[in-house]
Amino acid sequence: MSRPREVGSFHDLSRRIPSAMRSDFGRVIENLMDIKGARGAVLVDDDGYAIDYVYDPERMTELDVQLIGAQVGQTVHRMQASAAKLDLGTPLALLEGPSGLLVLGPAGMHYVLAFLLDEGVDSVRLLAHFEAVRSTIEHLLT
Repeated sequence: MSRPREVGSFHDLSRRIPSAMRSDFGRVIENLMDIKGARGAVLVDDDGYAIDYVYDPERMTELDVQLIGAQVGQTVHRMQASAAKLDLGTPLALLEGPSGLLVLGPAGMHYVLAFLLDEGVDSVRLLAHFEAVRSTIEHLLT
């Protein structure tokens, strides 16, 4: 089920995958799927419930993308509290494993954005793109 795409260039605009709920948040999250190797992204609330999500059905299941957000929500909220105490600003986390990357960050005080993709992506560009999507979602929340 997990078939990696080529990761030579950063963007893969060959097809646009719509979000599940087709919300304003989802339309913003869809931008993450333009990155080559993207598997799925999800915005969850404080309780770990998906607000909206987008995923490549050839790469992962609908349930798996929702579970990503539920599993990392508390970690991101703790990370956010620590960053505030240290005056670091809005924290982002990049977890790397041998078969992929997971990028996490808060969107406001009560939401978390999580994004799963293949390894081999330029992490500087990835984090900049993720931050642009995350901050747009945060703006929609205000």
